[in-house]
Amino acid sequence: MKIRTKLILNYSSLSFILLLLFSLLVLALYVKFRQHDFVNRLRNRAASSVNLLFEENRIDSSMLRLIDRNIVTSMSQFHLLVYDENNRLYYSNADQDKGLDYYRSRKMRHPVVDFLTLGRSSIDYPYLYKGKQFTVIASGYDNQGITEFMNLLRILLWVIFLSLLIIAGFGFYNAVWSLRPFRQIIKEVEAIEPGELKRRLTVSGSDEISQLSKSFNILLDRISSAFETEKSFIANASHELRTPVTSVLGQVEVALNKDRSKEEYKSLLESVYEDTNQMANIINGFLELAEANLDSRKVEMKPVGIDDLLFSIIEEFKRRKPYYNILLEFARDPESDSQIQCIGSERLLGLMFSNIIDNACKYSDDKKAKVQIDFNDTAVIANVTDWGIGIPEEELEHIR
Repeated sequence: MKIRTKLILNYSSLSFILLLLFSLLVLALYVKFRQHDFVNRLRNRAASSVNLLFEENRIDSSMLRLIDRNIVTSMSQFHLLVYDENNRLYYSNADQDKGLDYYRSRKMRHPVVDFLTLGRSSIDYPYLYKGKQFTVIASGYDNQGITEFMNLLRILLWVIFLSLLIIAGFGFYNAVWSLRPFRQIIKEVEAIEPGELKRRLTVSGSDEISQLSKSFNILLDRISSAFETEKSFIANASHELRTPVTSVLGQVEVALNKDRSKEEYKSLLESVYEDTNQMANIINGFLELAEANLDSRKVEMKPVGIDDLLFSIIEEFKRRKPYYNILLEFARDPESDSQIQCIGSERLLGLMFSNIIDNACKYSDDKKAKVQIDFNDTAVIANVTDWGIGIPEEELEHIR
């Protein structure tokens, strides 16, 4: 299911539930108000009849029944019962048997039943006349209340139906409008080709969608950096491996030109072994460098003596490239070996220093480079100085 459909359904469902609860509340309040009003009218109607019964000597029971049956009001099925202090029926505007049945049922009823019996209400109260205690029971049916209740129910149903149509339409428009930035993001992402990783998503504002675009741009920066690292890895590996591979091929080719003595073959194999071992070290170094770029936690970190590392690198260059002129010096003498030690990967540090020193000599006219070791309380500092053409300013930002 699409997010747009979910938004519309959730919005419409919530609105329908709120409308339904509001309508039920309105109906419940109306029923309560109508029953309270009808009870008051029923009490007034019963009081009028009882006053006529006891106060007007000219009106007897038969005439009062006739009056009760012919009064035109919004009340129907009006029953009036008067019992004496011995619970004997003294007056009824209906048949005597019906009055007794109603009196018994009235004694067994619960207030909740009266509330749920919409339209029908009943009351009972004591009436004192000439020192005698009478009980008055009256009931009736609110025709007008039922009619108004049904009209109100129809109005609320129509309101709910029309409101749902409006809410669904507005929900659809709101979902389309709210998801428009996401469609724009999808469009921009789909337009990014593998060779166009420099492109970035448009960021405007500071809402959650803008934050999503910023996060995606950060992801693109990391992917671009990974691609650049891969390209650099391939270029550096090709560059570093070219020399030992060429050396091995050249020595093997020379050895195959003619038969040689055992000592010459042994010397040749030792030279090939050294070049092959150098290639293995270079490959392992580059693999560790690539692994470090992916997950630095996998790199083995330990104390490394910078002076010993640089001495070994310079000796290796003297053996492989005797025409390099590399000078190693200390800015000041350390009091202990720990002052020129750092925590790091010996292989990766060696690969870094080898590349820097190699480039310093390669691009200097006299193939000369100077390496100076310094230190302070928190770091070991290695300065490599060359006399070459330098690095163009536009390339400096790529060095980190």
